[in-house]
Amino acid sequence: MLNLKRVAVTGSLSSGKSTVCQLFEQWGAYVVNADRLLHRVFSAQTSLGRRIYSLFGSKVFDGSFINRARIAEIVASEPKLLTELEEICHPYVNREIQRHYRKASREENRRLFVAEVPLLFESRFPLWQWFDAIVVVVADVTKAKERYLQAGGTGEQFDFREARQMPPPMKTQQADYTLINNGSLEELIYSAKSLFDRLNTLTP
Repeated sequence: MLNLKRVAVTGSLSSGKSTVCQLFEQWGAYVVNADRLLHRVFSAQTSLGRRIYSLFGSKVFDGSFINRARIAEIVASEPKLLTELEEICHPYVNREIQRHYRKASREENRRLFVAEVPLLFESRFPLWQWFDAIVVVVADVTKAKERYLQAGGTGEQFDFREARQMPPPMKTQQADYTLINNGSLEELIYSAKSLFDRLNTLTP
């Protein structure tokens, strides 16, 4: 039966969303990641990949695989292309999340379905109404930018992507739960575990 509680995890750029989802998965949740769902079909052999080829041409491909870093460089200076890319990718992600939910519902001893969706509120193909609860993870912009740079990104990419997203205060206004991640990993684990326990008491 489709009775798993459906939780979306979103938030500001480099706020720690993935870390929270990894913790939820360790504690027994079924977790999907919107970006990873896309990565699996980022090749010329898929219908989605062929649509991306028609949008960008061969310059974003390494052989038959899509080079995400190259796409990021291009859309950073051409917002119209980013909009068109989102119109290709977001509906696919929404369908895949719901497919995984149906799969998770057939597994025994699952109580929580969690989807990490970075652009949950920004997408023109909204999925947020589908969830039972929304968790927003936020961090101070200076802390988030530091993490982004440590992960190999550039300051220009961070500024561009941050500007494309809804401001964190607006996200928290629409959230059911907010996790603030400005401290240590230990502090985040403590807050995430408390929230995880609360989420498991929800009624779908």
